Amino acid sequence: MGVLRYLARTIDSSRSLILFTAFASFFFVRTTFCPLMYDDYAYAFIWDAAHGGNLEAMQFGSPAIEHRERISSLADIVTSLTSYYLTWGGRVFACGLVQFFIWLGKPAFDVANTIMFVFLILVIINLANTWLKISRAALLWILFAIFILMPSSVFSLFWLTGSCNYLWMAFFQLFFLTPYVKALRSREAANSLLNVVLMILLGLCAGCSNEAGSFATVCLTFFLTVMCKAQGLFRPWMIAGLIAVSVGYGLMTLAPGNFLRLQFLHPNFIYTKEIFFANLTGGFLRIAVTDLIALIPMFVYFLRRTSSKVTMAEILMLAFTAAGLLVPIALLMSPEYHTRIAITSLSFILVASSSAILELERQHLKARLTLPKNFLRPVSIIVLVSFVSYFATLIYVDLSIFNANRRQVRYIQRNAELDLVPMPPMPIRQRFKSIHGDRSAVEELEYFAGIEDNLNTYQNALVAQYYGVKHVVAAKE
Repeated sequence: MGVLRYLARTIDSSRSLILFTAFASFFFVRTTFCPLMYDDYAYAFIWDAAHGGNLEAMQFGSPAIEHRERISSLADIVTSLTSYYLTWGGRVFACGLVQFFIWLGKPAFDVANTIMFVFLILVIINLANTWLKISRAALLWILFAIFILMPSSVFSLFWLTGSCNYLWMAFFQLFFLTPYVKALRSREAANSLLNVVLMILLGLCAGCSNEAGSFATVCLTFFLTVMCKAQGLFRPWMIAGLIAVSVGYGLMTLAPGNFLRLQFLHPNFIYTKEIFFANLTGGFLRIAVTDLIALIPMFVYFLRRTSSKVTMAEILMLAFTAAGLLVPIALLMSPEYHTRIAITSLSFILVASSSAILELERQHLKARLTLPKNFLRPVSIIVLVSFVSYFATLIYVDLSIFNANRRQVRYIQRNAELDLVPMPPMPIRQRFKSIHGDRSAVEELEYFAGIEDNLNTYQNALVAQYYGVKHVVAAKE
């Protein structure tokens, strides 16, 4: 009930609530239709460090080496994460969520992921304005940026492994920052031992989230702590939170597994200008352009600004903008650049742009359209129909993927007695592929779950074990 009251206070009208509910429903449907694929199957098993783990380094040569044990308890998850941390990577918080939901079942994730999406929108709104009231313009802008502008949305929002690593972590990063922002906006800060304990826990979660997002969170936390100190608002929980998020970031980035994975995937790695320009022209520009478009309301606000006095709202806008842009910049130093981090960057940016929209409305600086109503009405209808049609095509293709995936699971089960189950290409409707791009899973699902035509791949081996057959392989036409 508390969550419902929070939602009711946050959304400022029945029409906004209907809009919010419609997009949450859309999100739930897309999550439900997105099948298990790729690394989902690797995380369904206890991480086997003795035989190369469950991903690219997985060893082959005998059934004993290739076999993995399914996750069947919370104790198994703890064992798996310990092994994972020592031999592959430091994202134990995100990977723990992945293994928990694969063990629990996809339906449980579908519900939890939708709730987390709602929470992420709410925390963006809360950070943008402590009055907890948002206009339809701000809400529409947030939803437009996430569903239309953002690249790789299917892999950072709906895919189980990707969502736990990016959508969920974006929420924990922003939620951790909320007390600092609330203190600066209200010029009040509580002080108790419980606050210290909670900030330590939240700080560890936010710090041990994902590398670029955690780095931006640490930098922004430091800035907000300094600001609180300068405003005479400093409390012990603030430094406790800063230390905790920094420790979490250090534990994640300095995990022994990170160095072993780097050595395996990129032996004798040396950062070069070729890598820099590949990252720059590949993922960085796409994320940066998305962020800059999402910042249009803030640009409008500062262009219309007449006062010479800098307000706290403006300082926070610029701080969250800097943190958002720091995410794709930090990733430039990585040997690989994945646009799935876009939701992390965009979440920070949307705090700034939503705050700008609210400031514009509060100061009655809305842009006044002087166009006649007989012109605006048909244009509005055209825009609405275009967006509804686009979302409908996404559902159409997602349903095709869902049905094709279900048929191929039944195909595997019917042929379980075969030593080798050949899998034909996924019969997916491809007519909107050029429109959707990486906002749909079509490009990544030529074959079921992402399997290949080579038996000796971790994907093929773990998909086969997950469904209880000996081997599966992509059957080339």
